[in-house]
Amino acid sequence: MHGFEILIVQAASYIQIIFEAASVIVVAAGGIAFALALIKNRKSDAEPIARRILGKYLIVALELQLGADIIATATDPSIEELAKLTAIAFVRTFLDYFLVREVREERVEDKPSET
Repeated sequence: MHGFEILIVQAASYIQIIFEAASVIVVAAGGIAFALALIKNRKSDAEPIARRILGKYLIVALELQLGADIIATATDPSIEELAKLTAIAFVRTFLDYFLVREVREERVEDKPSET
């Protein structure tokens, strides 16, 4: 490897760690926001509101994790790493899709009907 290539791989490694750390922070913030929403809204509709809040944080965390995985694969593009990335991307995209769908459905259910 040449000096510049080593520098790029090292930079990508640090960026990957930043993405992974950001993902953990987002999940932790989502857990706190979830708990605060439950405490703040002690009425019967608190759970859907809290779940929607947590879902939004989890969506962002999944996207950050996928970004970290893409960076990791870009620096080591072996067939094994590409296969792993494909599987991880599929699972995370699947989870992301259903989280987004659930958040949207709960948002629609929470809106008062206009009659």
